[in-house]
Amino acid sequence: MNKPPESFFDLDDFVPGLRQAFEHPRFDPSRLLRAAVPVKDPEQKPLVPAGSPRTSMKFTDGKSAWSWETDSLRALFRGDKQPPHLGDYPNAYTKSFTLLDLHVLEISQFFGDRKDAEMLEIYSVLRRRPDGKSLGFVHDYMWQAAALILGTQPLSQAEFEAILARLERSCRTFDMGHGSHNYVDTLRTTLGR
Repeated sequence: MNKPPESFFDLDDFVPGLRQAFEHPRFDPSRLLRAAVPVKDPEQKPLVPAGSPRTSMKFTDGKSAWSWETDSLRALFRGDKQPPHLGDYPNAYTKSFTLLDLHVLEISQFFGDRKDAEMLEIYSVLRRRPDGKSLGFVHDYMWQAAALILGTQPLSQAEFEAILARLERSCRTFDMGHGSHNYVDTLRTTLGR
C-alpha cells in the first residue's frame, strides 16, 4: 500500500450533501479526512464509546470538524461499473483501501487492537448487508468510514463489495486463531502508524 497522494480528495467527486457540508469551514483536499471516534468523555480513562447513531457523522482532518448525515450506504452507490479481480490492492482503489485501513488503526488506537475475526465479520456484514443491524460501536464506526469513502469517491455497489471482499480475505489470511491481531499489526507496519 502506498502513502496518500499529495491531493487525496477531489471535491468534484463528493456527493452533493457532503460537498455542501465541507463548505464551512472550507475543506483542504490535500489533508486526510477521517471519521471522528465518538467517545462519551475524552478525559475519562478508559475511553467509553459514545453510542451515537451511526448515521450522524463527524469528520475531521485534525484541524477542523464537519458534520454530515446519511441514512444509507446503498444510497451512496454510484454507477454500475464492474471491478477487476482484486488479487492485491489495485491502484484504482488505493484511496478506498487506505481510508478503511486507517480507520481500523484509528479505532484500535482508542479502544485496543481489533481482532482479525472481528474485522472479518464487520467487513463481511458491510459487504453483504451494508445497512444491516449494528454489530456494535466498531461496526458503526466502520460503517461511517464506508460512508466517507462512498461519499467522496464514485463507487458502484459491485466495486464496494469487491473492496470489502478483498479486505475479508486479508483478515482471513492473517487470522491465526482466537485473539489474533495480525491484521492490525500488519496495517501498523505497512502504514507506519
